[in-house]
Amino acid sequence: MSKITAIILVAAFTTAFAGLVPVVTVDGAINPVSSKYILRNLEKAERENAPCMIIVLDTPGGLMSSTEDLTRALLAAEIPVIIYVHPKGARAASAGVFIAYAAHIVAMTPGTRIGAAHPVDMMGGGASDSASATMMEKVANDAVANVKSMAIERGRNPDWPEQAIRESKSITADEALELGVIDLIAEDIDGLLEALDGFAYGSDDLDTLRLPKPTPDRRPMTSVEEFLFTILNPNIAYMLLMLGIVGIYLELQNPGGILPGVVGGIAILLALYAFQILPVNYAGVALIILAVVLFILETQTPTFGLLTAGGVIAMLSGSFLLTSGNPALFTVKWTVILPTVILAALIVIFALYKAVKARIAKPFSGKEGLIGEKGIVAKPAREDLRNTLVEIHGEIWAAEGIGLKPGDKVIVEDVEGNKLIVRRA
Repeated sequence: MSKITAIILVAAFTTAFAGLVPVVTVDGAINPVSSKYILRNLEKAERENAPCMIIVLDTPGGLMSSTEDLTRALLAAEIPVIIYVHPKGARAASAGVFIAYAAHIVAMTPGTRIGAAHPVDMMGGGASDSASATMMEKVANDAVANVKSMAIERGRNPDWPEQAIRESKSITADEALELGVIDLIAEDIDGLLEALDGFAYGSDDLDTLRLPKPTPDRRPMTSVEEFLFTILNPNIAYMLLMLGIVGIYLELQNPGGILPGVVGGIAILLALYAFQILPVNYAGVALIILAVVLFILETQTPTFGLLTAGGVIAMLSGSFLLTSGNPALFTVKWTVILPTVILAALIVIFALYKAVKARIAKPFSGKEGLIGEKGIVAKPAREDLRNTLVEIHGEIWAAEGIGLKPGDKVIVEDVEGNKLIVRRA
């Protein structure tokens, strides 16, 4: 009896599990984090023998290396993968075109678009215009050949992608369906799942997808993936870099503060993680490094702001050059650069002002520091010895004065050994 029960439970579990359709969502750039998120879930879906996997896509593009990792995995997938451009207003631009062509089935929501897949020059600067143009032509030719081969493999229009790549053409969902770029138009996930049941796909429509009573199983990014995905935004990465520079500067300006150094160190490491993935201009990097060096030198050999001014200029110039020449997706916005640099400069200048003020301020210890200081009588003077006690800056000193009473305000006129010579203020 127990064996029969176990068999029934296993069968019920398997049936319920088989109806689950994994759904992953990418809303943003295609980068190592979003790529690994998709690949992780694809491997999991394959292990679970899921009927298919849906990738809800809304992307302006991404890094070619991450895109190639994804397209290779989708072409070799053991289960059907469906790209669904959703919600209304979403797009599958640039890298999104390649990912869509690598999928088994492509669907779009009305009001979405696909295209604009022209490769962008992200060589980091330094190449001549002719060399850059030649390189971009080679990249475009390779991209066209790549997407055409995927189109033949998946039975899609092999001609339109060349227009998307060479002319940056973009089309609507209805146009894409008419041109044979996509397979389906669906309003939402439920409508998509309904349309997919019994749908024939592949170059010869020999494969048929069976989805009896499908249930979408949404699998969002983990907290770590969401965090890393966020800091790969160039604007966030840039602000982390500036926070790190300011934190390290404050720690060097005031050793022992600990908190600025810890926060600054963490921020710089996170920024370095992002910028070793994102395309950057090396001249911009060099100028920002120069700014850091100038700020550090200011803390060691104060020039009363000269090095700091040079550092601010280098920081501003480097910030604008850092992602210059990149597509908008990988560019730090000037609306982020200006307020960030201004705020960082104000903090650095304020810290420098406090440091300079402390250096030129009169010390409160030693003979020179006590002469001219004001205090309060803490004990009446004796007529014979004229001795009293006075409080100066929270410290009690032996003093000599004439006719002093407790509470009288006094001024230090001289110091004889450990005794202050005072008079009534």
